[in-house]
Amino acid sequence: MMENLSDDLLIEIYSRLPYKTTLRCKSISKRFFNLISNHIFIERSILHHHKLLLRMNHHECQKEWRLCSLSRRKKLVLFLPHNIHGDLSFNPQNHLSLSFLGPKFDSKSDEPPPTRLRNRYNKYSKIVGFSNGLFLCRKSPHERLYFVCNPLTKKSLKVVPIAPPLRGQNLLKNSLGHALEGFLCEPYYNIEGNIDLVSVNNSVQGLRFRIVRIPLFEGTVCEFLRGIKKSEFEVVIFSSETGQWTTKLVSCRNGSSFTRPTILSDPVAHGGKLYFMGKENILVYDPFCNENECNIIEFPGGSDRRNICYTGHVGVSCGKIRLSCFSSFSSLVKVWELNEEKNGWCLLHEVCVPAQDESSVRDELRGREGVYEVGYGVFRVRGFHPYHGDVVLFQFNHRIFYGNLKTKEFQTIGYGTQDYYSLQIISLDLPLWPTPLPSTFGKFV
Repeated sequence: MMENLSDDLLIEIYSRLPYKTTLRCKSISKRFFNLISNHIFIERSILHHHKLLLRMNHHECQKEWRLCSLSRRKKLVLFLPHNIHGDLSFNPQNHLSLSFLGPKFDSKSDEPPPTRLRNRYNKYSKIVGFSNGLFLCRKSPHERLYFVCNPLTKKSLKVVPIAPPLRGQNLLKNSLGHALEGFLCEPYYNIEGNIDLVSVNNSVQGLRFRIVRIPLFEGTVCEFLRGIKKSEFEVVIFSSETGQWTTKLVSCRNGSSFTRPTILSDPVAHGGKLYFMGKENILVYDPFCNENECNIIEFPGGSDRRNICYTGHVGVSCGKIRLSCFSSFSSLVKVWELNEEKNGWCLLHEVCVPAQDESSVRDELRGREGVYEVGYGVFRVRGFHPYHGDVVLFQFNHRIFYGNLKTKEFQTIGYGTQDYYSLQIISLDLPLWPTPLPSTFGKFV
């Protein structure tokens, strides 16, 4: 029956389905496969679902999110409007997982080992970054091999390993566990401002991406605590076009400072740039258009600069860079939005988060032999809602919860370890169509 319909009518029908349902229809026939693979169909599907998303009100956006536990140490907060990602929202078999990358990424690999081995426990896998639908992962914090993958299509490729440090070099400086890391991928599609035009990247060579590593600044323990400030430093970059790592000497006009990377929030990929939180400011780097220079954005006035690295978060909401942090030893949280044209901040919210009760601690999630881990009794900002500007994601002890700072409504959505040295919480705003992997290098696994 469907075979008798014209291509135009089939496009109108299938473009309204959730993408996973649409992809399954490729197996019906060769005609359907070619139709759904065509960029005209993909553009039509993206445009239709984008318009639906714009029409959704804040309440509807809020209902369709879920905490997905990849493992005890990795949590994904998924924002999934049912009309776009209905399969992922309601079918447990379609929950996101990284197990297709191998046994190191299985959830059981992140389970705590016996007590006698915990001092040596640093082998858990790590999500290094997320950009435009693709993940960058490593098998362990000190693994030299990276994987770029799409958790929706379950395809991945290996990146050429970083060369080990030469004999006599500073091993700490070159250690993978002591560097800021960022991942930036080109968008697969672009929606024009008038929302009536969608363009898909159909480059023969595939999408471009960059992996960026900023090795730990050298200095004493006291300098690390204060934040070492430099106006020129090395940046190691992997280019998907060349398939090679290169080292650049990057200048920063006003200087940037970093403390231990393990206590900083993950870098943010937005608008073709990477935003790294530092000790005293945010470093902005464009690895596509300007590899030799970077800029800084000072923290907003009124922020607690002594506490911002421990309780703060840089992210994206409503298409804008946002920064939020708690004041020292209090439940007062502030949220700022960046005006990129003026390179300044606007205060959006200043709210006291309600006190949390004893249920915020879970015995099964405590640290070694049941003792409290780093971060006990401290509020932390962990993410922003991508569409709803008033909603912020928090953590207190083991409890992960969100709050609407306008209506003062707060709700627990899950639990996780409280040790920020290992727990990753990623606010995942999935694209309207799965991003294909670059095809210019690497081996699919």
